[in-house]
Amino acid sequence: MRSEYPFWTEEKLRIQDTDFNGHVNNASIAALCEAGRGDIICAVSGLPHERGMASALRKVSIEYLAEIFYPGQVRIGSAIARVGNSSITIAQGLFKDDACFATAESVIVFIDRETRRPAPMPEAWRAGYSKLA
Repeated sequence: MRSEYPFWTEEKLRIQDTDFNGHVNNASIAALCEAGRGDIICAVSGLPHERGMASALRKVSIEYLAEIFYPGQVRIGSAIARVGNSSITIAQGLFKDDACFATAESVIVFIDRETRRPAPMPEAWRAGYSKLA
């Protein structure tokens, strides 16, 4: 349901997103998920080169619900499903022509830039992500 997602990103499909079957390829759908994740993280934590911490994708799960075809626009709805000490879980729904064609869930871990180990996120980030739950 579109109402489950408080944060939105829009991406244009490209001819290179298609495969031999003529539909948008699973790897391209994963890239659409990444675009949505990047936007929601930047909205709360700022641009990657400006953050005091790095982030890493720990897990991603995508459920493909229907085929989609070029051309068109895709809207990626994102919500924060869980806020942990050093991680967030992002739930996403991908829509084309008002139909949901895929859902995804991703775990992002925030890490110390020097030690490269998980580290607690700042309280301001925690509050920002909680608002997008």
